[in-house]
Amino acid sequence: MTVKEFRIQLALGSLSNDVKEEVAGNLNTCKGILTILSKDKDWWVKWRVAGNISTPKEVLTVLSKDKNWGIREEVAGNISTPVKVLNKLSRDKDWTVRYNIARNPNTPKEVLIILSSDKNQSAEYSTASSTDTFKETLT
Repeated sequence: MTVKEFRIQLALGSLSNDVKEEVAGNLNTCKGILTILSKDKDWWVKWRVAGNISTPKEVLTVLSKDKNWGIREEVAGNISTPVKVLNKLSRDKDWTVRYNIARNPNTPKEVLIILSSDKNQSAEYSTASSTDTFKETLT
């Protein structure tokens, strides 16, 4: 389906939330459609976009500021999320977001060191067990 066809189907209301969620999570969905779905009213659709590694970096950056912690949590765990966004999310108020930052293999060592002393033990544990790189940093 082209972006134009998708917009028409969306405007007609012929796409159920289940279909939109499926499209949002599909790695083969084009960037244009993922961008459209990132603005959907249904948070599950946005959640699927946030976790999709094919989602454009600009869209992930916008989703990293979403008021819903679940969306930010998915962005934090997405290996396509820009390092600058990972750095910012490492200070998120929600521990599950920080936990996913610690588990993301692209999180910089400096951030892992900071997260290793996170007041939430789950984020701290995740950091300590996340990568060999982190273990090397401590020694």
